[in-house]
This record gives sequence, structure tokens and C-alpha cells, in this order.
Amino acid sequence: MSHKATKWIADIAPETLTHGEFRILFHLCDCHNPSMGCFPSQKYLRDVTGMSNGGLNKALAALEEKRLIRRERKHDAVLKQRLATHYLLGFEIDRAQEPTPLSGDGAISTFDGEPSPLSQQSHLHRGGVTIKEEPVKEPVKEPCADGAQDRNFEKTLGTFLKVYPRHGDRGRTEDALRAALGAGADPDQIIAAAKAYAVEQKGNAPRFIAYSENWLEQKRWDRHRIPADPRADPSAVAELRAKNIRAGREWAVRDVSASYARDLIAQGLVTAEQCRGAGISL
Repeated sequence: MSHKATKWIADIAPETLTHGEFRILFHLCDCHNPSMGCFPSQKYLRDVTGMSNGGLNKALAALEEKRLIRRERKHDAVLKQRLATHYLLGFEIDRAQEPTPLSGDGAISTFDGEPSPLSQQSHLHRGGVTIKEEPVKEPVKEPCADGAQDRNFEKTLGTFLKVYPRHGDRGRTEDALRAALGAGADPDQIIAAAKAYAVEQKGNAPRFIAYSENWLEQKRWDRHRIPADPRADPSAVAELRAKNIRAGREWAVRDVSASYARDLIAQGLVTAEQCRGAGISL
């Protein structure tokens, strides 16, 4: 959770939210990343809030109506797929077109402004009348603007898709990656783990390789605690996998293919008996 999101949600009056709305808003703030934005999937929000799909959508609509969030939905015109929804929190929403506190003026005004100090009758200033006010200084923005956030994510996504051995549903893959990064996962660790997984699965039949969205949703990069070397040194990966096989850690080597295990045996890193003891069928 970013500092801005923490301060913002702490200042919201509790009585303005239902329990469900607060749970959702809390987890949206928890997923907020000042560099990447906020892109949790619908499934993630259902899981962490314990709400039904209908209840979740109803609460999200209520939060949007209260101007506490705004959802931006985009589609990939080439792949004809829906991209991950971008959630803008209240402090991020551009308020330039919203009504001013004094006049109620604005293109999308939905609340009553205070009477005009000039007319004392109308809630809106009369045309042609200008009130001289002190200039308003623009707030200092954080270094990463929306465009930079999108570029950073697209770069990470492109690298991931380049190195990962089996692509699945593009939309779900993007949703899962955004959710992981929004929850604080290290993009370098994800890329390094994807490279390591590709090395492990070399020579394995596609049906035994996890689709990209499943691999991300299951947080399987956590199984590859190797140095985040952008080259994913095959020898380092082999030694790590051999160590787990020798220790009989079935949970850590369940993705090791038979052909990869035979390569480890040929290198003298493990024995056939150790592989079978770790649950690997040769």
C-alpha cells in the first residue's frame, strides 16, 4: 500500500461506507502501487473480500458513484481481448472538471454549490461575471505519471511473454501480472523465475507446462528463489534443482520434466534413485 493510499483511506469518514465497500476499498489501496497503478483482477477482489460476484460489482458501483474510485476499462484491438481494469483511487482522479467548492460550477456538477458571493441568489455564477481569486498552485506530482506506469508494465509484460515457455489467455495473463506487481511482487524475480521455469521445461511436452496465467495466479515464481540474474544462468538453475532432488523435496521439483532430470543425471548432479525418491518418473 502506498503512503498516499494509506493517508487517503484513513481520512475517509467511516459512516460514508458500508462494511463491504470498506473491505473493497482497503484492498484496492493495498494493491495500489505509485509506479504501476492499481490493477487487481475481479477474482482477486472476490477472494480477499469473501464477497460474491454480484455483491462485489454492486459495491464497486457504489464506490464509483461516491467518487471514491473510477474504473478504466480497455480492450486490445488486435487480440480482441479485454485488458485488466485500471482502478483510479479518489486522490488520483482528475478533479479539473469537477465543481468548485464555492460555485458548484463544472461540466459534471452533481451537488449544490454555495450561493454566489456576487449574486447571493443563484448557486452558479452568472455568465460573464468573474471572481478574482488567488492563483492555485498545481500539486506536485510523483515522478511516475500514468504514461510511465503503462510503459513500465508493458515492458515487464513483454519480457515475461518473451521468456515464458507456454502462453495461455492474454487477458488473464495481464490481469495476473498486474495483480502480482500491485501486491508488491518483484518484477525481476518474476522474470528470473520464468526463465528458470523455461530451462526446467526444455524438452517437456507442452501439456505438462503450465499456462502463463495459471503460473502467475498460483504465484509459482516463489518456488524459484534464485538470484534475479537477467540471464537465468542454466548451471545455477541446474544446481538448485539438483539440490532439491537430493533433499527429496517433492513440492519443489514437481515441475521437473523427465528429460531435464536425465540431463541432471548425465551431469552427475543427481542419481536415478534420488530422482525417483523425489517423485520424478524417468
